[in-house]
Amino acid sequence: MMENEVFHADKFLYFSYSANMLTFRVKMFNPAAEFVSIGRVDNYRLDFFKYNSFWGGPSPTLVPTANAQTWGVIWRLHRGDLISLDDHKGVDNKMYFVKYVDVLTPYCGTLRCRAYIQREFPLPRGNREAIPVERRPSWAYKQIMLMGALEHGLPKHYIRFLRHLRDNGEEGGIRTLCLLMRYAKNMPCECRVPGKILRKPLTLTLRKIKEEPPPIVVPKPVKKPKGIKF
Repeated sequence: MMENEVFHADKFLYFSYSANMLTFRVKMFNPAAEFVSIGRVDNYRLDFFKYNSFWGGPSPTLVPTANAQTWGVIWRLHRGDLISLDDHKGVDNKMYFVKYVDVLTPYCGTLRCRAYIQREFPLPRGNREAIPVERRPSWAYKQIMLMGALEHGLPKHYIRFLRHLRDNGEEGGIRTLCLLMRYAKNMPCECRVPGKILRKPLTLTLRKIKEEPPPIVVPKPVKKPKGIKF
């Protein structure tokens, strides 16, 4: 996409540096998203903070760090997608806040993009310092990031960085990952899904269980083996 084709009055640019780099993933919540370019933000590093129960690990964020770089994908969305994007990122729940960052692209120069950063920053750490366990992403989340990076051709050194990123081994959201890997290449089948099976609601009364006498267990008679005399 050329630079003069990027900007529209009724649209905005969104910079994704994590799971939304994958086309199928971002279009789950914003089907009208259009790919613009890859790019990088300077003086920000990728980090993970605040545990996410669905993924089984911390969520991604950008942390201001001198001489650091974070690569990602620029999407163009309609103004009407702001609400769904903010809801997905938990802006109202004060998990993330909106930050406009300058993203350097290979062919379109520098673009001003909307990005999402966590409200709380993790503690600083050195480049050679080991990543604490509580700040390691889950294995499933790391794989989705890799799929998005490979799909859009991010630089080899950054893909290598993502590959060697230490994860916590958790496979949270593994079914979502399998579905993404399957349906990102093939269209879903048109099979009719059966409706819900109506069942009676389960009622559990502790008082009734306590009042009921325990079941009497009658031992079964032991059969005498043939050919053996006692």
